[in-house]
Amino acid sequence: MSDAGWTPQKLTDSLARGEVYPLYFLFGDETFLIDESLDLLEKTAVGDGLRDFNLNTFYGGEAEASQIRDAAETLPMMAQVRVVVVKDAQDLNEKDWDMLMPLIDEPVGTTALVCIANKIDKRKKYIKRFIEKGVIVEFKRPFDNQIPDWIKTLAKKHDIKLAAGAVELFHQLVGSNLQDINAELTKLRQYLGDRKTASNEDVLQAVSRVRLDSVFDLTDAIGRNDRARALDCLVNLLDNGQSEVGVLALISRHVRILKLVTDGMKEGLSGQRLSSRAGVSPYFLKSYIDQARSWTERKIERTFQALLDTDRALKSSPVASHIWLENFIVQTCQ
Repeated sequence: MSDAGWTPQKLTDSLARGEVYPLYFLFGDETFLIDESLDLLEKTAVGDGLRDFNLNTFYGGEAEASQIRDAAETLPMMAQVRVVVVKDAQDLNEKDWDMLMPLIDEPVGTTALVCIANKIDKRKKYIKRFIEKGVIVEFKRPFDNQIPDWIKTLAKKHDIKLAAGAVELFHQLVGSNLQDINAELTKLRQYLGDRKTASNEDVLQAVSRVRLDSVFDLTDAIGRNDRARALDCLVNLLDNGQSEVGVLALISRHVRILKLVTDGMKEGLSGQRLSSRAGVSPYFLKSYIDQARSWTERKIERTFQALLDTDRALKSSPVASHIWLENFIVQTCQ
């Protein structure tokens, strides 16, 4: 089997048809989708009743490569396929891969060897051979504008229908991390009980506001031109693992909303019509209106240019990324 261009959806469709191949390499920074795909692969290959006999899980950097190879070469018990999972495969060293290369060069037909890593180096010999012989799939984090559709998709899996406006509200409260979104939908499902439709009020009552209390503190401070508070919020976000590129994307979204609110107000829009134009929940509209009143058209244009310059610097400058974000805040909050 050779196909270097599989998408997560193609993998899902293949497994839905009951197809299981000897070699898989799943990698990327979207761990939730990797975990979901791995679970589906395991269920497709060995089901639930035979997992104890036909599923082996190892961790790179901890397990011996010889153990992984022995497991992969063991025949399945009362099943067609044995699944051998190697998590944190990026931690395997060159000697480990040398030991495993025979499994890649000549895959065992009765075993699905599944390697999982956060990143790969396609220059490496074993990755090149994996691409030639197996299925390799990259799982990228969705862009912020794709998250509403993901919320709807995951809500459907939880048998939840989100009322008008509730998707946007959920997004603003929870953020763009699919693991967090799924966890909060689980809580919402429990809160709803026998009901299937969740209103805005249900979302506000059941969903955690961690994202609102962190990211929105930063964007709110920038929107209100509060430089000291914005710099303090930036430090807290970066200290808690938020990426510089992710922070810039959230700021860009906030400024785009301020522009939409400003333009809508000039057209005489208000209430639900203005909320729909800006793409925000009515619960947060007043805050955006208050901020937009102090953002002139010239200030918005200058800020968009500063965002563009900062984005280029983050991707190309050798200077520490947080310096560029701090510089952006100093320029913008005047």
